[in-house]
Amino acid sequence: MTLTQTGLKASQDEIDAVMKATLDYLLGYVEGDPPRHAMAYHPEALKRRYMTDDLGVEVLDTVTPQMMVDWTATGETRADDTEYDIKIDDITEGMASVRVYSSQWIDFLHIVEARGEWRILHVTWKHQPNTNST
Repeated sequence: MTLTQTGLKASQDEIDAVMKATLDYLLGYVEGDPPRHAMAYHPEALKRRYMTDDLGVEVLDTVTPQMMVDWTATGETRADDTEYDIKIDDITEGMASVRVYSSQWIDFLHIVEARGEWRILHVTWKHQPNTNST
């Protein structure tokens, strides 16, 4: 796992909190740990991608945190891929932008500080171009 955080003006506590939310999201999912994965999300979070469905129609695919946690509980999300590249792009005024790259996915996370906790508010994602997943 590599972490890039160039030129951030955030405190170390803020960086650590953003990383915790990011790792709870990522590792909770791929290690099949539903409680850890659930901790990453703000209650009103959404995960979205713009995609072409099986009929060739472009659609906005939206997933809730509960759907993600339920998938994690099935054990089907476990992955052997342990190479992740995490880039914290910015942390300012209670907001953070983080990119996560793996061999399977690209996730852009928007993380907010709400009631003293840093949580994911929105994820925009895609499969890596070299994968055959839909």
